[in-house]
Amino acid sequence: MGEQWLNEIIKALKKLGGVGTLHEIYDQIEKNGGIDLSYYTDWKSQVRKHIYLHSSDCDIFKGTKGGENDLFYSVKGKRKGSWGFRGFGSS
Repeated sequence: MGEQWLNEIIKALKKLGGVGTLHEIYDQIEKNGGIDLSYYTDWKSQVRKHIYLHSSDCDIFKGTKGGENDLFYSVKGKRKGSWGFRGFGSS
């Protein structure tokens, strides 16, 4: 299921031009309809979790900075709620 969340987040960020606030990402994921959000009590926490797990800007990131799992970056710094997709424009 994690892969599906990542794909939805990436799709949302691409539609937003590579960067967006968490609220814009949530709105785009709702519009895309790729995941049955009614299945989750708090689906927005799934979005945040997958962004944080795949960003070297976050404390819970376990990969290598700049590695293949370092997909997202904090646009305005920690706790600002604005994220970018590192691979935007490359695919």
